[in-house]
Amino acid sequence: MQADKQKRSKTSVLQWILIGIVLVSGGLAVRELMGYHQGKTTYQSAQDSFTQVQTTQEGEASAEVVPELDFERIEVDFAALQAKNPDVVGWIQFDALPISYPVMQGKDDEVYLHHMWNGQPNRAGSIFLEAENKSWDDLHTIVYGHNMKNGSMFGQLKKYAKEEFYNENDGWYTLYLPNGEIRRYQIFGVKTVNAASELYTIGFDFDEKYTAFLKNMCKGRYYDPGVAVYSEDRVMTLSTCVANAENRLVVNARLAAILTAEDFH
Repeated sequence: MQADKQKRSKTSVLQWILIGIVLVSGGLAVRELMGYHQGKTTYQSAQDSFTQVQTTQEGEASAEVVPELDFERIEVDFAALQAKNPDVVGWIQFDALPISYPVMQGKDDEVYLHHMWNGQPNRAGSIFLEAENKSWDDLHTIVYGHNMKNGSMFGQLKKYAKEEFYNENDGWYTLYLPNGEIRRYQIFGVKTVNAASELYTIGFDFDEKYTAFLKNMCKGRYYDPGVAVYSEDRVMTLSTCVANAENRLVVNARLAAILTAEDFH
């Protein structure tokens, strides 16, 4: 009888432990879903409130497609954005991916790793420029973003790891700047590197070291998209995490054109 009571007691304890595990797991799952929802609605609100699609003017279309000009252009209200947060330094938008976000730059690379553009904590964080980059005119700029499970932030970048996707969509994206510049970038390489890779180096001058750096960027690419990179090019690295915590997926692009709204009239 005593043995049966002890057995039932142990069974009850195990049952309560299992119930506790289920409740904790369920709570974490709900919290994660709420975080995703908050991130999605916050950034969708930013798009709705601070950007406006610019329609093509009559007579603007040309029989010859110019990739630098052939994209859905938006107008970004940087004055309103920076009034809410002066750390906004740009807006990035892809031609072929649902990536359209403000770009932040904090005093270090930890701030916007865990905070959205409005300063609210969220695991989605922000798209942000390397804190050590002095400006977008640096020869090599680095932009970070999380690889979110729901495909938000830089969660879609992995599509460019497939050559077929690149061939079907090309590799163009746009960076809008507060000074009115519209910068068009063309992807020339995608690969996985170690988080401590020398490819995260910045602060170059136009010299032989920079030329060697560009050549090294092109090594180990998943495929060659046929985009030429020259020693006088400015380049950008888009970086996001992968399953292996020690590695990163990097998408490298060259600055192909600097435009203003006047170029579309």
